[in-house]
Amino acid sequence: MKGNKLKILIHLAFWTMVIILPWFMMSGNLEQPGFFEGRYYIRILNGGLLFYLTYFYLVPEFYLKDQKLKFYLYTAAVIAVIFGATELLSQWLFPDDLLRQRMDLIREKLVDEGVEFHAPSASMRYVNSIFVSVLISAFAMGLRITGAYAEKEKQNRELEKEKLASDLGLLKSQVSPHFFFNTLNNIYALTETSSPDAGNAILKLSKMMRYVLYDSEQGSTTLAHEISFMNHYIDLMRLRLSEKVHINVDFRPHSVDISLPPMIFISFIENAFKHGVSYREPSYIDISLRTTPEQLHFTCRNSNFGHGNEQKGVHSGIGLENIRRRLALLYQDKHTLLINETQAAFEVNLTIQL
Repeated sequence: MKGNKLKILIHLAFWTMVIILPWFMMSGNLEQPGFFEGRYYIRILNGGLLFYLTYFYLVPEFYLKDQKLKFYLYTAAVIAVIFGATELLSQWLFPDDLLRQRMDLIREKLVDEGVEFHAPSASMRYVNSIFVSVLISAFAMGLRITGAYAEKEKQNRELEKEKLASDLGLLKSQVSPHFFFNTLNNIYALTETSSPDAGNAILKLSKMMRYVLYDSEQGSTTLAHEISFMNHYIDLMRLRLSEKVHINVDFRPHSVDISLPPMIFISFIENAFKHGVSYREPSYIDISLRTTPEQLHFTCRNSNFGHGNEQKGVHSGIGLENIRRRLALLYQDKHTLLINETQAAFEVNLTIQL
């Protein structure tokens, strides 16, 4: 709304300047300036008509709809009609072209002083008038196309924001409901044995749910909150794991005040617990995070027990593609995501330029 008001004010200021211009330039220069000003205002009126007709109708209806040939043909026809109307109205309403008479007087005086001065021919004046009309139309066309591309870029940014919101919603759904059910069962088991860890587990689960449901709606969080969320998730996952699973977590950022999108790492961690743990054989999960003033580096490694297509499908499926899209929209060329899988291990390395 503010942008539209500014455009209207600019147009009003321009036309005000154009209207009062002859009074400053021609006052006292001609014996009857009113006749010249009449022809001037007819040309200005028709020039304005050409500008706004091109701006509001011809460009959006034809050029921006990929009907460029029709646009050029119709624009040429409009220029011809408006040029003809301008000449006819000028001669009919103001038959005495005092500017032309004044130019003839100046030429005669220059000739008397020995200076040759040739006034432009009638055909040259017509060519100049048509050329000015083409410039007016081209100027209107340039303004409208520039505005259309700016509006398209704005719409694209809005679509990207909506897409990010949608992706975040999908990420929320990917914090598996089975995780919550299993965690509740584990907490229930702790309460049955009167374990002092039960209350702490409930508190962590509550904080996680609050982060997923509310805090992440802001679209941006701090690294401190993201690390807290990941630690709560990992601690709750430990409840159901045996001593055969070795988990190493090493979060050592140089600063926890770094701003970043919420839940950007959780899919990698969830997949590590989902597919990197064996209840029969020793297994491991190594998660680390480092930052410098210029970079953030996240690594997640886990053992791979040959889940075959199941493992491959998860790591190349919705979760990973969702993360790829979010990173592409948020960081574009400012991130690197490397994934390496062997029969024994699966590794994710994510580097983000801060």
